[in-house]
Amino acid sequence: MTAFPHWLARVLDHGESVLDRRPEPSAADRGEVGRVLADAFRWHVLAVAGPPLSFAEPVAVEASVVLARACWRLVSGEEVPVVMPVAPTSAADHLSADAVFRFLPTVYRRAKARTDAALITGVETVLRRWPLSGVLAELDGEPAAALDFFGHPGLQLLYAERLTAAARPGWVPPAGPAREWAERVFADRGRPLPARPTPLETPRD
Repeated sequence: MTAFPHWLARVLDHGESVLDRRPEPSAADRGEVGRVLADAFRWHVLAVAGPPLSFAEPVAVEASVVLARACWRLVSGEEVPVVMPVAPTSAADHLSADAVFRFLPTVYRRAKARTDAALITGVETVLRRWPLSGVLAELDGEPAAALDFFGHPGLQLLYAERLTAAARPGWVPPAGPAREWAERVFADRGRPLPARPTPLETPRD
């Protein structure tokens, strides 16, 4: 296994990022990266109820590059771009990216501790656009993507369960089935659902 797939496998299996050079997958690496991610996704999807979701390999591979660059910038200070070049277009996209992006909130917390403004902004932008993972971060304001997850009830439930840990008012689904899942999960845990702020009340980070 070459350097990038090996790094990625360690992150996915142990939650550890160990880097001694900038991690960029070569063209030859990408097939192996896809296989590593597909293996991780097969376990990740088991925790999601509802209709089965297929693995969106191109999205997951791009997400792994974003995570790698964010980790490298955190430890090296090198100015590498932390930008996700695609947006979610399906429920499968959300979950495939989340197999990797669920580790990104940890990078975000450490970037804030080091006051790396550019890294903070880059990671925050990604997390707001991929809210299934972004809800795990300490982000005020609101996500930049819809919270219905293309109508997938299992992702709506997973999001609601993650929301209970953060309980950020701006991240509460505004209406529809996603909000109903949030209300149900919060009620099951004996907690009130936070009231969404009005536009004038929306806090800033």
